[in-house]
Amino acid sequence: MALFEAKVTLPCTPQQVFDFLLRPTNVAEISPPSLGLCFLDPPEVIAKGTRLKFRIQGFGQIREGEHEIVEVLPHTQITENQVRGLLPRWVHDHLFTTNDDGETIVTDRIDFEPPGGVLGLLVTKNRVLDQLEEAFDHRHVQLLKRLATQ
Repeated sequence: MALFEAKVTLPCTPQQVFDFLLRPTNVAEISPPSLGLCFLDPPEVIAKGTRLKFRIQGFGQIREGEHEIVEVLPHTQITENQVRGLLPRWVHDHLFTTNDDGETIVTDRIDFEPPGGVLGLLVTKNRVLDQLEEAFDHRHVQLLKRLATQ
């Protein structure tokens, strides 16, 4: 198993960030264009129990996957688990806290397991970590652009 964690501090309330990330359309818009993230028939707003089917480009192929929202704690946490996808395990926690200046710290924590077998020779832990780092750098810049003006 492997763990990825990235943080960004935003000059807005946890409620603003939380409400923004509850909308799959917003998540797709802040994702790197190179990932080609496309949700298939998403709801306007996610809730506990929502299943999100999506297409994404990774490791040279377009793949489909599905995540289930297993926890929604208002303005505090969203957790999604992979139901179907490339990796044997994928649990993504979106955590929202406030610092002493009243800014929101968004922590993205992803617990994953790279695939085994022949595929595991290409999709290694380090390659997944590198792609996550690039994706969340982009995502956090986009969050700053969109939420700093609210």
